[in-house]
Amino acid sequence: MRTIANLILISGATGATISSEFINNECDICSVQVTGTFSAVSLTVQGVTNTSGGEWVDIASADLSNYDITNPITAKGIYEAGIEGISKVRVKVTSVTGGNVSVFAKFANSAAE
Repeated sequence: MRTIANLILISGATGATISSEFINNECDICSVQVTGTFSAVSLTVQGVTNTSGGEWVDIASADLSNYDITNPITAKGIYEAGIEGISKVRVKVTSVTGGNVSVFAKFANSAAE
């Protein structure tokens, strides 16, 4: 597996927000770590296949602590989303209660060495 990018997508958000977009040319995996002081949070990994625009779609993620598929993400932890064929990826925070949330992302190509 070869890491293509490590990015802080959300840093200390206390309310609804949308991260910057990651332009995906070769990655098939997006791993995100959700941290913060929140008591409740709701966020999603989103993607779009049309680089010129289009409607963003929520991408289900696997909670790596138990391999449950989740959408939205509602707890701290590490999650993995398949993004092969997705042109742009972002994180959308819908709500944060009782603190803040940060999201770190690693974009990787699992076939590369």
